[in-house]
Amino acid sequence: MERSVVDYTPGERLALGIVGFVGLAGLNGVFMYGLLVRPDLISGVLANPVALAFVVEALVLTGVLAYLLGKWGVSRIHWAWFVVLSLAGGIAFALPVVILATARRR
Repeated sequence: MERSVVDYTPGERLALGIVGFVGLAGLNGVFMYGLLVRPDLISGVLANPVALAFVVEALVLTGVLAYLLGKWGVSRIHWAWFVVLSLAGGIAFALPVVILATARRR
């Protein structure tokens, strides 16, 4: 399958970088802080069916998005790396990293 390469403007690259940083340091940072400082909250999430549904949905959509990114040829990075990056830092971190790793500079 032929991979298409998309050009991103410097402003778009900056915006993707900011989203990735906010995803890793901000959103994932809050999760890691809660996990380390208040680990009892995780059992509360797993006991709450609504919260558990959101967790399961995020895991399912991570797999679907990884498959689609590979199918659409958006990235040269293997789909498994997208999953690893998503689990390590969240989708808001992984998606900009995968896009910027493949994108050409103007």
